[in-house]
Amino acid sequence: MKRTILLVGTMLSAALLLSACSNDRGSSKGSAEKVLKVESKKSTKQSTKKSSSEPVKIPTSPDKEWFYNDNVFYAGMETMTLTKSEIRDGIEDGEKVLVIYNTIKNNSDEEQDPSNFYMVIHAKQKTDTSNVNLDPGTLALDGNGNNPLQAQEDNLNNSLLPGKTVETVMMFKLVNDTPVTIEFSNEDFTTIGTKTINVN
Repeated sequence: MKRTILLVGTMLSAALLLSACSNDRGSSKGSAEKVLKVESKKSTKQSTKKSSSEPVKIPTSPDKEWFYNDNVFYAGMETMTLTKSEIRDGIEDGEKVLVIYNTIKNNSDEEQDPSNFYMVIHAKQKTDTSNVNLDPGTLALDGNGNNPLQAQEDNLNNSLLPGKTVETVMMFKLVNDTPVTIEFSNEDFTTIGTKTINVN
């Protein structure tokens, strides 16, 4: 009887300790979590690899686990949906830039900074010796001396109001014509998904 009471008491103590730990997790913020203001639930791990035949259910609140699936990158406070990509001329002679068109939605009740996606989205290309991180790109100006995607770039850099969605672009300067791998990371900077884009 004493053994049973001791075992039950130990299990209750462990349950209370786990509950306290999961509550404390929300108060300690990593760099990406702080900037994107994410309150991610870590107590239950969901698989980030979902069947492509399943429709993507996009959360409308900021408190779900981050994921990338079928061109949708849910990052707590904001959701990015990739719409298309293309190669354009860069500002320097001979330079090529990968342009990724997307929409970003603010899932929170506070203004958000969409450009913070550059912290958790990285583009890479392989050379003869390395897998190179690509730098952000800058487009060549049009015939009138204007940036042809200025409105979308402004949307990426302006504060996004609660519940609103804007069209933006992310741009990466290419180092060669090999495929580009886009890596999507969570608030702990762990890769949770990838997308390959052919550039030739």
